[in-house]
Amino acid sequence: MLTTTAELLTKLQPPRSNTAVISSMVNAIIKCGGESDAHALLSQYLTHPNDFTHSYLLPIFKKLGNLSVAEALFGVAVEGDRLKEDADPEILEVLGHLKYAPVMPILADCLFKEKTTDYYISAYAALGLLHFDCSGLQKEIKESIEDCYGKNLFPEFVPALVCKLNDRQQVLENLYELGNTTASTDCNAGIILGFSLCAEEGRPYFMKILFDPAWETGSSATGTVQYVYKGLKNLEISFKTVYEYMISASDSVNESLDVFFALLRKRINDADLHHPESFADLYTLLFTITTGSQNSALTDLAEHAGKGGEADELENLLLLKVNEEVLLKNFIQ
Repeated sequence: MLTTTAELLTKLQPPRSNTAVISSMVNAIIKCGGESDAHALLSQYLTHPNDFTHSYLLPIFKKLGNLSVAEALFGVAVEGDRLKEDADPEILEVLGHLKYAPVMPILADCLFKEKTTDYYISAYAALGLLHFDCSGLQKEIKESIEDCYGKNLFPEFVPALVCKLNDRQQVLENLYELGNTTASTDCNAGIILGFSLCAEEGRPYFMKILFDPAWETGSSATGTVQYVYKGLKNLEISFKTVYEYMISASDSVNESLDVFFALLRKRINDADLHHPESFADLYTLLFTITTGSQNSALTDLAEHAGKGGEADELENLLLLKVNEEVLLKNFIQ
């Protein structure tokens, strides 16, 4: 068990540390921990599963959990084939991610039978269902997506299930139209995620909206940027590609810089260590001094857009991550 895990167990005991400290320790465990850490923290979680502070542990179970962890979470969250009223809805996604089969009919019932209006139950049920074979739910998924058409607000992550349809080309086109016309930017993350999960069929739609101001893809207020970043990973789109696309295809590089910077921050804060582009690669790409210039190309762009200070901050953060990357490699070896 990691030393960090042992420390976190003490932080979760009253009087508790602040959530920023807990969150930082959780990220460290996700990066370097294993199943033993998940099991040690599960024992603490099960003492008070509805404690808000314990909800910070769910990403650890999602990343490092196994069948026994899934069984325990299912046991405290589900009763009579339904999610308990006081259970954390995020458990639905965790169980889906762990491919715990008994939760699948519950996810489907939430979305298609009960048609829950609870935002969080709907969102986590849809995100959980993404991890299962949905060949027997073609009709239900298509009808639920079609029910979103023409609306401003709808169950945000139902459109992500487009990736589970056998015949999805027209649905992708309709979802692109929905995002361009009536859908609120508070409610378009599922569409974007759906594009990215449809591989080559979805890639053209994802690239079209990447720097489109109407989609507000850099927004942290709506959470959209989180799913745009997930989309880059799903489609294996490098930051080099995004950077080159921003310069060559965007109508306004100035506006697009906000999106690019927001995505770069997501990369810097990502606890996942498995990236084809290292932080060293990113630093070299974005902040190496260009010939005949005192600044990097990105810094020059940022200064012309009045964002030089933010570019400097990101450069310093990237340097820290380059050093951390070296330390982590030595630790893992």
